[in-house]
Amino acid sequence: MPAIPDSTNLKQRLSDMMLTDEVSDETFNSLALDIFQFQFANNRPYQNYCKALHKDPTEVLHWSDIPRVSTDSFKTVHYPLTVSPDAQAERIFLTSGTTSDVKGRHIFPTLELYEKAALTTWKRLDLTSPHTVVFLTPSPEDNPTSSLSHMMGVLADHYQGAHIIWAVSKNGDIDFESLRKLSDETQPVAILGTAIAFLHLFENCRLSLPPNSFAMETGGYKGTKRQIEKPDLYQLFEEKLNIPSYSVINEYSMTELSSQFYTHGVGAAHIPPAWARTRVINPLTGEDSTLGKPGHLAIYDLANLYSVSALQTQDLAIAGENSSFTLLGRDPSALPRGCSRAADHNLR
Repeated sequence: MPAIPDSTNLKQRLSDMMLTDEVSDETFNSLALDIFQFQFANNRPYQNYCKALHKDPTEVLHWSDIPRVSTDSFKTVHYPLTVSPDAQAERIFLTSGTTSDVKGRHIFPTLELYEKAALTTWKRLDLTSPHTVVFLTPSPEDNPTSSLSHMMGVLADHYQGAHIIWAVSKNGDIDFESLRKLSDETQPVAILGTAIAFLHLFENCRLSLPPNSFAMETGGYKGTKRQIEKPDLYQLFEEKLNIPSYSVINEYSMTELSSQFYTHGVGAAHIPPAWARTRVINPLTGEDSTLGKPGHLAIYDLANLYSVSALQTQDLAIAGENSSFTLLGRDPSALPRGCSRAADHNLR
């Protein structure tokens, strides 16, 4: 077996990959296999899992064959999926849910790659520079274990010249009084938050935001009291905020990932960043779903350098070109989870 790559080398190669718009399958495959070798050697629970599947770095020749772990595997508190002990963690993000849930834990010895991935992907959206940025989430200081709040904090730093409003308190209360004043704005406004938080906003406010304003929504509805189809939700953005549907962005990610996938408007596919690939898996066969047929979304996120890069979700999707995918929603048989579930539990 070749020498095990060290984390410094892998981090540098990944950082270089984040500077490029496109990455060939050959280049992606080379780094993905080296990261798998590193994680196999240093992440003992993952190594045990791979051995149980009779897979090791000498037998895996392509990124699509790297053993995937279920996102629920991050809930194994006594066997954390990490290459680094908890004591060396700069941050531990927890999955959302109610207090009775066992929360998943994603351990980061450093947030450098996480923050670079978030900012690089966001910049590539090439959005209008807003005068005011509103976050419908608690701030990172108020919710330090939330990966979503931390990502929003990265974006707040990016927009540090703008007027920043954190409109949700630590306890989940929305500052509707401040939000109603946004109708007085004459320059573009960006408003970012969970889908559930937007529903709370729509029920309490009707704003007329200036031209070139945009919104970013994230999260689903499973396990909450709410359910609304995406076209109906995006119609509310136009009716309640004066933001047309094509100016609404959806972000797909989760605590167990380090990267984000975005799409604009209704009906478009989510696009992966250059350092990620996806497959859509038939849950009955474990193989790729037939073209055009739904299956469970599998994600290979190389920015997950310090945990496991290959994840199997229970979200339903249809595969598109170049690892893009059309998200259909969560498998109805799966357990409820997600940031919107937590938001609906807390927001009032």
